[in-house]
Amino acid sequence: MNKLNSIIKKDRLRLDKNGVYINTFLKDFDNQDDIFISKKAWSKIYDFNLSKLKKDREDFNQSKLQDAIKYIEQAYTINQDSIYLEIGCGPAHIADYVMETYNAYFVGIDFNYEMLLTLKQYFDEKGYKKYILIHDDINNMPLKDNSVDFIYGGGVIEHFKDTNYILKESFRVLKQGGVSFNTIPAFNLWWVFRFFNNIPDILVIRQILEYIHINILKGKVLERYYGYELSYTPYKLKKLHKNNQFNNIVVSPFAFYPSEKKMKNKLLRKIYYFLQNNTLTSAVYMVYGKK
Repeated sequence: MNKLNSIIKKDRLRLDKNGVYINTFLKDFDNQDDIFISKKAWSKIYDFNLSKLKKDREDFNQSKLQDAIKYIEQAYTINQDSIYLEIGCGPAHIADYVMETYNAYFVGIDFNYEMLLTLKQYFDEKGYKKYILIHDDINNMPLKDNSVDFIYGGGVIEHFKDTNYILKESFRVLKQGGVSFNTIPAFNLWWVFRFFNNIPDILVIRQILEYIHINILKGKVLERYYGYELSYTPYKLKKLHKNNQFNNIVVSPFAFYPSEKKMKNKLLRKIYYFLQNNTLTSAVYMVYGKK
């Protein structure tokens, strides 16, 4: 724990009675409409008690874990000395695997305090010791410069209007040689299946849809799904990372099999995976870059 305590900015945080680090200024963060909409959506999605968390973890591990780990291990080699940061950690499915498999250090940051409490219950039950959980804003992380080895964001950075700033902040906290890895909704042919709840980061189209969703619909449609959410082309993802000084940038489809609860037919599952493995039809892209 001393290793983790040494990388946090203690002047911004206090450890509460539940063992979660709190930023007492986080309430100011809610004034942004994109954050406000996303918080409302994700507080419903991750309304987990310990029992629900375990069931969700079991489903994730069966259907998506190995697909995700395959890509992560291509991007970076994690070991017991690594400091692994998960932004918008939610139930921290990947972190659970990383701590159990590599005995790495873990820092989880999320704006859903109730989810962090449940997560702490789960981690303590499993006997993990090398972790800290922080209730804070990933746009202004309470971590020192050059302090973490690997950053994972599983469908996180697209929920903020200024994705560029989050990447800048990620670059700041990464050590030299560290890697930032994110999964992000793809803007391609798959977008036709989510045109009603996703905003492409394409000039004019983005402005029009933001106005409709936020000013006319008051965020009501977005709240029913995943909150404020952008989608990107591979070109734009590479450009964002280059602008923030990342090197060795890789963008590709993030292919995974659907949950068996949602799609039991084996043939349909194979077809789905085939589509997800194609740049033009993948629902999600992965992008990672090195500092």
